Parts: sequence; C-alpha cells; structure tokens
Amino acid sequence: MTQQKLTQEQVLELLSYADGKLYWRKKTSKKTVVGAEAGTLRKTDGYRQIMISRRTYRTHRLIYLYHTGCLPEILDHINQNVSDNRIENLRSATRAENAYNCKLRPDNTSGVKGVTWCKNKRKWVARLYANRQVLNLGRFVAMQDAIDVVKAARQQYHGAFASEGCVQ
Repeated sequence: MTQQKLTQEQVLELLSYADGKLYWRKKTSKKTVVGAEAGTLRKTDGYRQIMISRRTYRTHRLIYLYHTGCLPEILDHINQNVSDNRIENLRSATRAENAYNCKLRPDNTSGVKGVTWCKNKRKWVARLYANRQVLNLGRFVAMQDAIDVVKAARQQYHGAFASEGCVQ
C-alpha cells in the first residue's frame, strides 16, 4: 500500500509558521499541544523533525512546503545552519549545488575549502569540484595565490551556491 503524499493544504491546516518554526494549530495526537512548537530535535545531526500521520518529516521541508506548495528532492540551507529554518534561508537545489554549499571539512588543515599543501612539491594546491569532476587549478608558492584562484573558480562554477565553508 502506497502512502499518500503530504499536501500544502494539510500542512497549513495542522501547523502555523513564525520565524523559522512551526507550531501546532490542531491537536493530532495525545502528545500534541496546540500552540506548542512542533517536533523534536535530532541530536545526531541538529535537524528538527515532526511526526505527521506516523511519518517523520524534517521541519525545514515542511516549512518549504508550507510556503511554496512544492517539495523538491533537495533543499539547501543558504547559511549552512540546519537549525535556521526561516523560509528566506531555504532554497531548492540539486545534489551538486547542495554539496557546493557545504561547510569546511573537519580534516581540512589549510582553513580554506579547495586549498591543500603538497608535501612533495612544497606548494599549495588549488582544486575544485564542479560538473562531476575535480578541476585542478594549479600549484602555488604563496597560499594567498591558491586562495584567490579557488575563490574565483568557486564563483565561476558554483554561482549562487559558492561557499567559503564557514557557518555565518
């Protein structure tokens, strides 16, 4: 048996929105408190989630559906902060665009996305992922030169999804 998709009308009937949060408008279970913030925080990744009709939804997805009437496969938090679910911080994205707008990896040692140190050549390497491939942008003696090249390439190839990797 296939499960019916949640509609904008259902979300509007059950929930109200204010400042990036959803609140129960209607009692749906014994635990539901009308007027209370809907959902719970997932400790594993910081996303908030809401249970509706025995199905779990991430809050940011319901907020996007609430405002736009559609639910794309991928949603991107523009400022990379998964707890900031204001509608102006959410946008539809492809998987690649969502990856372009990611945080700095924890194993990054240069402090800049796309810039690494090559021990063998004793130079800074600038590289970028775009169009499903790695673009090697060159090796540089000065770290700032590598940073400048990778930032310019990120603007060129990633456009609106270009990110330096820092949470704002």
